[in-house]
Parts: sequence; structure tokens; C-alpha cells
Amino acid sequence: MQPDLLAMKNLKLIAFDLFGVVITDGHLVTNGLMPLLPPGTTKADVKPFYDAYTGGQISEAAFWLGLNLTVDSAIRNQFLNGFELDAELAEVTYALAKRYRLGILSNLGAEWGEMLEERFAFSERFEPRIISGAVQCQKPEPEIFEILIKASGVGGEHIAFIDDRRENLQVAKRFGMTTIHYQREPDNHPYEPDYTIQRLGEVLQFL
Repeated sequence: MQPDLLAMKNLKLIAFDLFGVVITDGHLVTNGLMPLLPPGTTKADVKPFYDAYTGGQISEAAFWLGLNLTVDSAIRNQFLNGFELDAELAEVTYALAKRYRLGILSNLGAEWGEMLEERFAFSERFEPRIISGAVQCQKPEPEIFEILIKASGVGGEHIAFIDDRRENLQVAKRFGMTTIHYQREPDNHPYEPDYTIQRLGEVLQFL
């Protein structure tokens, strides 16, 4: 399915997911955190605390306490310093910024968002930046897309959203957004996005 040309011409904001789009690894817990945790810790142990933290329901200190660690643990910095930007991000954002505003919409703990901002200076190229832990809701909840629309000051029909999960894109489409699936791995969700890319640079072919 391809959006009509008029809709594409009316785009004003390109919103990026962080993990799996801006940052190469889409598996924050499985690949980023689990290898650093004490032996015997399972993903099932981590997930309830992770979901509560990234949804803004508990503090970061409570998250680490749930894993029998403290917020000043060396694991915290090791975890967040282990991620890298997509190799094509600089080229893509430089080109897109000539025509569009750029934003971020990410499921992430508020303090982790601040740490990544300090490391990567996202504020220099992305505004607004909607981090789930800071707004206390997360994708695929419709409320976080409403927050993005309000913060951007434009209607959903003027926004294109790039995410590595079709489940999130399906909800974005309800708000009229152009949906772009960055398919780093197979995704069996039935929603068919407007565009599918295998490299970030491919967005420059149609945006």
C-alpha cells in the first residue's frame, strides 16, 4: 500500500523510534541488559519492572531495586553506553532536515532518555522528543501518539512515523500518519505499513 502523493507532499514532521531505528539494536532488554545481569536472572524477572519503568509507573531506582541492584551500579552506565547509532542516521537526518522537522517517539525510561541525550545530543536534530517514561504512557497505547501530535502542533496526516514494530505503526495509522516499517528482522504482525525499508537510507527514495 502506498500513500497518495498529496499526502506525502503535506508531510511536515518525520518521527523516529529510537531502539531499532535511530539506534541499531531494537532489543533493549534481551541484547542490552540481560548479558550484564547476574547469572540466573531471566527476562521474565526483568520484564514487569522494565514495563513499569518505561511506562513511568515506577522510578528508575525502583527498577534497579527490583533486579537487586542500585541506581549507581556500574551496570547502568555499561548498559546505556553499549548502544550505537544507525550508520546512516547522520546522512538521513541531514537530508531530511532540509525539508521536514524531525522528532522522536520512544518507549524508554525518562532517566535513560536523559543519559542518551547527553551522549548523542538528540536535541540538536530532533524536536519534539517524546519519551514514554516521561509522559507515563507508551507505544502502542494511543495516548502517546496523541501526545506526539499535540507536541508537534500538526495533525497526524502531516506526520510520518518510522518504527521497527508493525504493532506500533498500526496505531499510528489510526491518527492518519504515514507509516514506515524499518524491518531489521521478520515481523509477523498482520498490519501492512505504507512503506517497508531494510536500510534507513531507503527513506530518502520517497521522502
